[in-house]
Amino acid sequence: MGRLKKILKSGELALGTWITINHPDVVDALSDLPFDWFVFDMEHAPLEISDIEILMMPLRDTEITPLIRVPWNDMVLIKRALDIEGA
Repeated sequence: MGRLKKILKSGELALGTWITINHPDVVDALSDLPFDWFVFDMEHAPLEISDIEILMMPLRDTEITPLIRVPWNDMVLIKRALDIEGA
């Protein structure tokens, strides 16, 4: 079970932030703070699925859970987001 899931299941507070700036240095800097999750917003930010893959790279050695807000209820976009999150 992932860290975020454990925190939520135990009723503890989970802290996170929304990522809307398309630069991995922003994610890298924020990943040094005590966050449990990041939401990568493709709906209201100029982020594409290929951007998300790069933006998530600084999270590889952290326990921060990445979440992706897709711009539309489109099964292809949802599957691609799930593929990236599972990589």
